[in-house]
Amino acid sequence: MGAGKGRKKPKQERSKATVEAIVEATGQIFEKKGYRKTTTTSVAERAGVSVGSLYQYFPDKQVLIAAFFERRLEQDVEFMQAIVARGGGRSPLELLGIAAEEMVRLYREDRQLYAGVVDVLALMEQTDEVRAGLTRAVQLAATFLRSEPELLGDRDPELLALLIFHALRGAMNAVIAYAPDKLDDPQLPEILAGGARGFLERGD
Repeated sequence: MGAGKGRKKPKQERSKATVEAIVEATGQIFEKKGYRKTTTTSVAERAGVSVGSLYQYFPDKQVLIAAFFERRLEQDVEFMQAIVARGGGRSPLELLGIAAEEMVRLYREDRQLYAGVVDVLALMEQTDEVRAGLTRAVQLAATFLRSEPELLGDRDPELLALLIFHALRGAMNAVIAYAPDKLDDPQLPEILAGGARGFLERGD
């Protein structure tokens, strides 16, 4: 069962503002304390709402954290769209290099947050919200691949996008989890981009 079941969606502007404040507070506490020490009580206090108000929209802690993860994935999709939009005249492989550099930059800037994410990634990826966000990101990558028929060839764009997207995420999460000091290695962006280029190369 997805964690999104039972979650109340806000309709009025005041309710939307309350949910926004709760999700923002969740991110702030999660980044500092991680999943285990993020509690609904501490989030409600940070957001300036009662615990009862929080439970109106988020029936349990897992749903609450999933909402924050969903927000981050939306930002990741916007980030990908911005790279494509400002890449006029650049080749797909050049854009891939830019995307790798930007991904590494994000992980470096928010390393404490991503360290917390890695701890609960398997749990969160079972939720409806996070799975939907990941699907949107893959679909965006597939749309880009369709716009580059010479690069895509006769390959399935959804499959190729799925492999590249999750390979990049998996690689960065592995660095955070097992060798966080390597996050500052200047060669990391190029190694990451090189791995993705390997998926794009055709054997013909």
